[in-house]
Amino acid sequence: MDLAELSILLVLEGEIATTQLIERLLQASGQFGIRYRKIHLASLRLQDFEGHAVPLFVRCGDPVLKVWIDLLRRAGHPYLYYIDDNFWELQDNSPVGRYYRDPAVRESLALVVSEASQVLTNSEVLASYLGRFSRHVRVLPAFFDFSLIDGCVRENTPELRIGFAGSANRTDDLEMIQHVIEPVLDRVPNSVFEFCGAMPPGVREGGRIRYFRYTDSYADFIRFQASRNWAIGLAPLRDHAANRAKTNNKYREYGACGIAGVYSNITPYQNSVIDGMTGLLADGTDEAWLSAILFLSHEGLERERIARTAEQDVRDKHCVVGVARVWADRIRETHSDLLNHPSHLKRAYYSGAVLADIKRGVHVAGLQIQDAYRKGGMRMVISKTVQRVSSGVSRTVSSRL
Repeated sequence: MDLAELSILLVLEGEIATTQLIERLLQASGQFGIRYRKIHLASLRLQDFEGHAVPLFVRCGDPVLKVWIDLLRRAGHPYLYYIDDNFWELQDNSPVGRYYRDPAVRESLALVVSEASQVLTNSEVLASYLGRFSRHVRVLPAFFDFSLIDGCVRENTPELRIGFAGSANRTDDLEMIQHVIEPVLDRVPNSVFEFCGAMPPGVREGGRIRYFRYTDSYADFIRFQASRNWAIGLAPLRDHAANRAKTNNKYREYGACGIAGVYSNITPYQNSVIDGMTGLLADGTDEAWLSAILFLSHEGLERERIARTAEQDVRDKHCVVGVARVWADRIRETHSDLLNHPSHLKRAYYSGAVLADIKRGVHVAGLQIQDAYRKGGMRMVISKTVQRVSSGVSRTVSSRL
């Protein structure tokens, strides 16, 4: 097969850290013949599937997705689906948690997972859960792109900085460490806590506690962590089903940035962090977290050894350059299926002629309006409508150039 033919249509709902990471992976897979185009689900059109493009849906759950999955199924057109969270077990009341508890979104998720040629994930625990929907779940290695921090200069400081960076929905997890902050500040005179994106409940910025706003750019997010020169990185995770299905994301980030980390002693980190060698594992008690943080604060040589060992471990196991080959092989499998069994996408789309097409368009628009209203009322409906009209105008202009 000509490697140049491996074409991926990357479909996403919005620009978030996960989708930016998958883009980095696909860019690294270019050396193995993978080429990709990116499009947002709201702008997806039939012509986007022209050629032998295999769709890769990333974390999509919008009810509009059901229309496209039904079309791909009827046409016999294979697709990939990537998921990195157990959306069915989310417990928090954040916008993300509420969104994935919506019955229409749950229905859409179940459909897209069950019909996928391959469901890709990085967690054995999540793969086991997804087995109730599909027999085609594949666990692929997680990765870190070291080029993101190439040339990053670490700030020179006499402070012993203890940091955490994550999205706003991590507040519940940070509750695990809220009671150890003051004891650490009391016992380690040069210690400073820095939080980016989320703060523990009841903790306020000021003095030796700092807060930084979250950035939507994953590249900037990682460079921030590296440049702050954290001595210790914190990775608290409450022990419940959704968290047990996560990846060892913080270990890869902290390790790559040369930061000694303290990690919750649950599945994502139990399977990757060697306690005392590449990080410290802490049970869910104040005493365990305080003891681990104080140990790394007082034992500078041990802290530096752990940081160096973790960095090398992440390079050896998770460097995106090596991981990209494994992902490219999986993509090639589905791409081969499409080449060997060409789909009938246009025939499926135009079956029923103009009336069916009109009905499909009305149905899609109705789903989008309902979904937007559930999420944000009329303001969200107006915003989505403007976005859709703008996208349609842009495509019309482009088609005439």
